[in-house]
Amino acid sequence: MTFILKILQKSTLSIIMLIFFFNEIELTAQLSTEKKNQLKQYTSLINDYKKQKKYRMVGFYLYKSASVYLSVGERLKAIDLYSQSAEYYDQIGSYSNKKKIYSNIAFVYAEMGQLKNAKKYYSKGLEISRRLNNRNDISASLMEVATIDIYIENYAKAQENLEEALKIANLLNDVLLLRTCYRLLSQLYKAYGNSKKSNQYYSNFLIYDKHVKDEKTIKRENQAEKIISAEKEKSQNLIEEQKIRALQYELSELINKREQDSLLFAISLTEDSLVKIEKQKEEIEKEKQKIELKNKVLQQDKKLKDLTIKQKNAEAAKQYLIIVSGAIGLILLIIIIVVAVFSIIQKRKANKQLEQQKLEIEIKRDQVKSKNDELEDAMGHIKFQNQNIMQSINYAQRIQDAMMPKQELMQTLFSESFIYFKPRDIVSGDFYWFKDTKPEINGVKNPANPIEDKGDKNKLAESRKFIVSAVDCTGHGVPGAFMSMLGFNLLNDIVGSGITESDKILGLLHKGIRVSLNQNDTENRDGMDMALCVIDPESKTLEYTGAQNPLIYIQDNKLYRVRGNKFPVGGVQVEHHDYTKHIINIDKPTTCYIFTDGFHDQFGGPMGRKFMTKNFRDLLYEIYHMPMDEQKNILDLVMKEWMRDYEQTDDILIIGFRLDFSNGQKKVEVLEGMKV
Repeated sequence: MTFILKILQKSTLSIIMLIFFFNEIELTAQLSTEKKNQLKQYTSLINDYKKQKKYRMVGFYLYKSASVYLSVGERLKAIDLYSQSAEYYDQIGSYSNKKKIYSNIAFVYAEMGQLKNAKKYYSKGLEISRRLNNRNDISASLMEVATIDIYIENYAKAQENLEEALKIANLLNDVLLLRTCYRLLSQLYKAYGNSKKSNQYYSNFLIYDKHVKDEKTIKRENQAEKIISAEKEKSQNLIEEQKIRALQYELSELINKREQDSLLFAISLTEDSLVKIEKQKEEIEKEKQKIELKNKVLQQDKKLKDLTIKQKNAEAAKQYLIIVSGAIGLILLIIIIVVAVFSIIQKRKANKQLEQQKLEIEIKRDQVKSKNDELEDAMGHIKFQNQNIMQSINYAQRIQDAMMPKQELMQTLFSESFIYFKPRDIVSGDFYWFKDTKPEINGVKNPANPIEDKGDKNKLAESRKFIVSAVDCTGHGVPGAFMSMLGFNLLNDIVGSGITESDKILGLLHKGIRVSLNQNDTENRDGMDMALCVIDPESKTLEYTGAQNPLIYIQDNKLYRVRGNKFPVGGVQVEHHDYTKHIINIDKPTTCYIFTDGFHDQFGGPMGRKFMTKNFRDLLYEIYHMPMDEQKNILDLVMKEWMRDYEQTDDILIIGFRLDFSNGQKKVEVLEGMKV
């Protein structure tokens, strides 16, 4: 029986060892197939993205596939896939990714000892970095090329590249770049045989190397703590697993020992009982011999029969015990095998699920990274376009400022005057325009009249007049600025041809806009709202003609508003307009204001409403008696207080001037130093 139990024990241990050995082999096989699964998944994704013409993702997973081949030492296959990835990135214009791939190809060639090919691809990466104007990448690429030049003993070119790289690294103040550059310069001058310079650069290298290592030491300590804690957790799990195995083995040993001890105990009991029976029988035999010698033979036969029966019963009990013990051991063995097999199956399923989840997470992460790269490229492109647009708009502002007369020249016409001009954007759709029709004053060219004489037919009127206009073009910003330039030039041409009557100026301006914008044959409806005044000092009159914009003037402490026509200049499908000319006597002190709609249409205040025309008129009446500069400042302060947190909705233009011809015609002289 002991022999049978030992066989069962050894069989159980062998089966358990085979189960754990099989489990270890299975885990090793899974690790070896992980890269195959990755490559299979990447190939499927590459084919799908090719069909969808998403070449960025095709290039990305070609790059990932190359990295897998490189990790198992398939360098040529990795180079081929890297090259394919670079071609796709080149198609979509992702040059930063293409540069990274060229650096990887150069590194692989360097590992293979093919330095010529390594330098070729490092040089290609340098060209891309220069094209992208990424100074950090330019410095790093210069050092990569210089490293190869040092190995192939092209020292002059290596020195040139390293000096340029050092200059860029100093500008960027990049510690890692400086450390690497000083190390390479030390190697270069050592190869030259210049020990002094080599030691000097090596000293600089040690300074930056210590700085970098201090930072890296902190990072390594943090990483080491994480690794140690992870290893402790793994070791604890392994110890617990080993303890479980040892306990299972001891349990089986105890069960077998218990069964074996129980059998030996039964056998020993049986033997003791037989000894006692023998002694009793001997005593009985002695007594019977004394009493009945005749029954001696009969008693001996009976004894033999009883002993035979007992021996048979003992043998039967032994056989039953062996069968029961074997059955129990077999059942336990089956249970252990089933549990182990079930555990292996569950572990395999869990490993497969984890592997699939890991692969899906990597794919999602790669897709997110690719999207981020696309967004970065798009943002860079938008930033570049916005920079070009802003440069163009700023240049347009300089052109517009150069065309419009300086506000200080208004003082040559009216000593008491102001121009409050506040464009909404960089360039404006509102513009102011004024002219003095007299070409020369006391033999000096009039700075307020840069118009050239265009011939006998287009000479200006003999009498001297002052013309002032505030114009609001359709739109604001760049479109409005184009219209303002058109209107400005047309006004110069009209007045330069000798036309000084306000209604005729607006009529000719209307025709000029319609012809210039070809409004008879197109759907263009752009035009202008404006107010124009012609002041005649000799007759002491003011001619006013307006297109939707009024004139406000104050005489004898009374405010008057003169409305213009209710149609604009240009825009509407009418070939000719008859604009109304209003003549106002200015033989007494008169304060005049012409303006666009930007001020009174501005939203603001506690209720977020418009400033309104009535409030604007009341404000002008309150401040008209003040000096003109002070009026301008008050208008600006009122507007800022009104707007508060609201954005400016339109361009703002207000022109104010005070006329006083009550003591005879005033002379207007050229201001010293005033030039056009």
